[in-house]
Amino acid sequence: MDWVLVEKDGDYIAIPTRVVKANEVLGKVFTGDKIRILTALAEESTYPRRLAEKLGMKEQIVYYHLATLRDAGLVYVSKKEEVKGAVAKYYSTNFKSVSLVFSENGISVKPSQILRLGESVMEFLTPFIEKGEFNSKIIVGSPDIHGPYRAQSRDTHYAVELAAFLGSISGKVGSGIVKLDTEVREDDLKGNMIVVGGPVTNMVANRINDILPLRFDMKEQNRILSLITGRIYYEDECGIVVKTTNPFNPQSRILLLAGKRFQGTKAAILAVTKHIDDVAKNNSFDPSVPARVVMGYDLDGDGVIDDVEFLE
Repeated sequence: MDWVLVEKDGDYIAIPTRVVKANEVLGKVFTGDKIRILTALAEESTYPRRLAEKLGMKEQIVYYHLATLRDAGLVYVSKKEEVKGAVAKYYSTNFKSVSLVFSENGISVKPSQILRLGESVMEFLTPFIEKGEFNSKIIVGSPDIHGPYRAQSRDTHYAVELAAFLGSISGKVGSGIVKLDTEVREDDLKGNMIVVGGPVTNMVANRINDILPLRFDMKEQNRILSLITGRIYYEDECGIVVKTTNPFNPQSRILLLAGKRFQGTKAAILAVTKHIDDVAKNNSFDPSVPARVVMGYDLDGDGVIDDVEFLE
């Protein structure tokens, strides 16, 4: 049996349902043209003239159906752009399907947090989470003295917070997902990695530092340098969240959560676990780059960073 989840007053109700094809029940509720338009907009946003050309329909008919669908709350104008000297309205839809619910009597359930996440968040978390399963290693700095800076990591325990968050949005998390940087082998480097901690305490972060749009300047007190804006961040509470292609395997990805010191790493972790929607918006000055700078704050005055502000 299939189920549809309906959100009601912050709770979810699971209602038995039947999945139908567009040419069955829904095809009788909507006209064929409206379904074709919704199907096209579910693939990509576009403007009426291009939509008419794509579907082989008259432009006036497309405008009529779009107006009806807009009034029904099924499509919306996502942006306006000049096309051949005229302003074109791009239409989009947030929905991939439409459900007809005849009764809201069902079972109260607590679904995975993944159902609360938007498409931009899921895209940001891919391929670390794929098909509801965790698909990565979490690499933390060793608490022992190691590396060229003879440093000891003080942010290893933050991996627990991160793993708990990732577990809440993953249907399946395997064993052995966390490794110390001193335990990482060449095969590990070729997979997806979530790297916790900066280049002083985490040797994997050290190896990728020079390819990042946000990086640490090791010669200048480990300050954070943004190649996106040219800004420099000196505060210990500053952290970065960067998603990048894995230089050891272009088919994989790396997510770096790091700070100038352990306070900054804590801020980066909080950004992901508490404000993932904002993280997924990418850089404030260049939205094409999945890289954020955050500043951690102790709002309740207990000496522990508990929230962040996005600086980039």
